[in-house]
Amino acid sequence: MKLIASASILSLTWLTSIAAESAIDKLSDEEIKFGLEGLTTWRSEYMYRGFKLADKSMEFQLSGQVSLSDTETIDIGLYFDTATGDGDFTETGAFFDFSKNIGDLTYTAKLTLRDYSNSQFKSGADIGGSVNWKLNDTIDFTALITYDTGAEGAYGEMKASAYKKVSDSSYLLFKTGVGATAQYYDRSGFHHLFTKLEYTYNISQNVSVSPFVGSSIGIHEDAVNSLYGGVYFAVSF
Repeated sequence: MKLIASASILSLTWLTSIAAESAIDKLSDEEIKFGLEGLTTWRSEYMYRGFKLADKSMEFQLSGQVSLSDTETIDIGLYFDTATGDGDFTETGAFFDFSKNIGDLTYTAKLTLRDYSNSQFKSGADIGGSVNWKLNDTIDFTALITYDTGAEGAYGEMKASAYKKVSDSSYLLFKTGVGATAQYYDRSGFHHLFTKLEYTYNISQNVSVSPFVGSSIGIHEDAVNSLYGGVYFAVSF
């Protein structure tokens, strides 16, 4: 596992250095586009990768995206999650993603640092990447694999997403997929199935609200079943 983690860190360092070099090149060629978003989330249950981390919870996130070119972006952000029901669970994190678009495929290198309190999860770094294939303007597929130093194991998933415009100011987004683990908190094999349906209404050009419902169905004997709901409130700058 240490070898896997070391290889993952080296790969991410290489991709990050490419992103930095690309950013420097773009600075001399054209204006960099930058956007900020504040996101507040309430959940009736906090389900993550088939694990139940908390009952009711609130999350506050501030993120930014830098467009290096028409095909390269960097996403960075900070977030804080806390239980609002029973328990004193908290999660604090920071993430960095570098994405490169080539035709219908988007490759993303990911790094997330997390600190947990009063949780079954352990603090650490989540290092990995994903590939997204855009079938058309409404359907896409994503494959993700990561190594979590806190879990001392790997997690992967395959996911499909479908988009449906409802009106000029609203749309539906449906996601479904399957997750698998390899020594991830001592669990290995196919782990769970998941779905989520979101309805987004754009109150204005910069403000939106998105109620959602989701489910997690355990495949692994220790994975729990869950039906939950919540709402996102986003403000972009």
